[in-house]
Amino acid sequence: MTPVEIRNAVFPKKAIGGVDESRVREFLERVSLDMEESMKDVRRMEGELDSVRQRMEENQSLETALKDALMSAQKTTGTLKKNAEKESLLLLREAELKAEKILDDARSELKGLNDEVRGLRNMKQKLRSEMKVLLQSYMDILSSEDR
Repeated sequence: MTPVEIRNAVFPKKAIGGVDESRVREFLERVSLDMEESMKDVRRMEGELDSVRQRMEENQSLETALKDALMSAQKTTGTLKKNAEKESLLLLREAELKAEKILDDARSELKGLNDEVRGLRNMKQKLRSEMKVLLQSYMDILSSEDR
């Protein structure tokens, strides 16, 4: 029943005493049923609206949480990247220092070996000279015995 039908409702008059009471009761019963249906629909729609609002609030909360998580992840990623860059620079510097130390140690060892080789050459030369002298003295002894 529409509001226009309710406004335009006409009740037939009885021949004696006014409107037909059964018709009015029938009309009121129809209006009452329509009102009950309308109220049920309104309550159902209000429930659905509340449910939609609640889901919307949950979605907004979830969206906020996701945005916060994303911001946190971006910040963490930036921090991790900076830390990784610093660490790689430190490792590179450490490797350079180790390489420099290895080179210094190798140079020092090379100098020591060169000094040792020089010493061995000098010793060889000395032993050679001593052997020549010794051999010459043996040769002189042998020569003097032959005479």
